[in-house]
Amino acid sequence: MTTIQWTAGKVKSTTTGLNMAWEATGQENAPTILLVAGLGCQLTMWHDNFCQALLDQGYRLVRFDNRDIGLTDDHPTHIQVNIPATFLRAKLGLSTPTNYQIETMADDTIGLIDALGLNRPHLLGISMGGMISQIVAAKAPEKIGKLITLMSSTNSPKLPGPTPNVMLNMFIKKPKSQHVEHVAEHVERVFTAIGSPGYPPIGSQIRERVKASYARAYRPAGVLRQTHCVVATGSIEKFTKQIKVPTCVIHGMEDPLLKKECSERIAKLVPGSKLHLIKGLGHDLPEALSPVFAEIVHAHIS
Repeated sequence: MTTIQWTAGKVKSTTTGLNMAWEATGQENAPTILLVAGLGCQLTMWHDNFCQALLDQGYRLVRFDNRDIGLTDDHPTHIQVNIPATFLRAKLGLSTPTNYQIETMADDTIGLIDALGLNRPHLLGISMGGMISQIVAAKAPEKIGKLITLMSSTNSPKLPGPTPNVMLNMFIKKPKSQHVEHVAEHVERVFTAIGSPGYPPIGSQIRERVKASYARAYRPAGVLRQTHCVVATGSIEKFTKQIKVPTCVIHGMEDPLLKKECSERIAKLVPGSKLHLIKGLGHDLPEALSPVFAEIVHAHIS
């Protein structure tokens, strides 16, 4: 497959003043989909196979790095974080001080839409990016078109949590060192734990993508702050209940990180939303499913 050509730049969010890295591809006058990345993921998480399937449907794509990740600025304050303790406090319904909340990243996104002059782009957010997108849809419905959440959640502590294997490999085990080979081994373990049973992740492909991401920007402290942000924020259901834009909810039936009940909750709270559960899908973007994702997204938008 031909490598997609992206136009890249940096722009200051009009709402938060954060300098944000972005990339765009596709025809300028085509309907735009703004891709909102998940926890700890750079904009390159939206791999070419996934993006090409959407381009083939006639869309322009814009993707960007959230704060603390990739080439976008750090959050300006860095209070120390303790992820296990924050998980426990969240389950007990206790609040925890945090550098920022998911709403902060939603404000970044609203400001990015304005700074780039995007005309009511459709939002497609994955995992944490789906939470960000829900808040954007609730706070600024006049700035977007339609909403698609992919393997996301309302982040309520009442929803089922990750499996023990995911907790171990994603949040407790660490890379042996910060060397690229050890980081690639760690990420391969994580994606093996959260990946799709029906479309098993390919280790060599994961390692290749990790090394490319590592070369672009490696910011483990930012990943920790984002993780802390998601756990400390807690439920975003007050925003989910406000969503009025047409909404499509996609989730894997075998997702071990965010169980399917997480997206079923979104669909229950957003009137008229459409829920698509995909057999064999875990918490990743299998290349084999790229046409399926694109067809669901296109049917919703069109």
